[in-house]
Amino acid sequence: MTLEVRRASAAEIRPLRHSVLRAGQPAEDSIYPIDDAAVHVGAWDEGALVGCATVFPEPYAGPPEVPGAWRLRGMAVAPDRQGSGLGRIVLAAALAAAREAGASLVWANARSPAVGFYVKEGWQTVGPEFVTPDTGLPHRRILRDVTNG
Repeated sequence: MTLEVRRASAAEIRPLRHSVLRAGQPAEDSIYPIDDAAVHVGAWDEGALVGCATVFPEPYAGPPEVPGAWRLRGMAVAPDRQGSGLGRIVLAAALAAAREAGASLVWANARSPAVGFYVKEGWQTVGPEFVTPDTGLPHRRILRDVTNG
């Protein structure tokens, strides 16, 4: 395995984002309005994209309200690599990018089956489970303080 983790373009990571998070939906559903201004991280193994995540500034409405927060979105790991530790590596790179840009807090709407992964990585859940209209799947709001790494 020769893993390369680096910043990427939205076009580079969109196919994996779509196949893992929006399979069966139109490809356009994997385009986020913020894509051009966001920071995208990708992980390649032997030239194949196996993981990705996107972070961008978006205030956390709280409580408490955090105006300088960033949001994690589009975190995806190829199905055959899930559970291998790759997600941890991609997530760390995305959080580092947000922290380097000045974020003190990163938040996300995590799919409920993935919440355990995030909690193991130091995230906390906030509020009740809810269903997002774009996926129809249950999610939980999660937060991570990134001031200390």
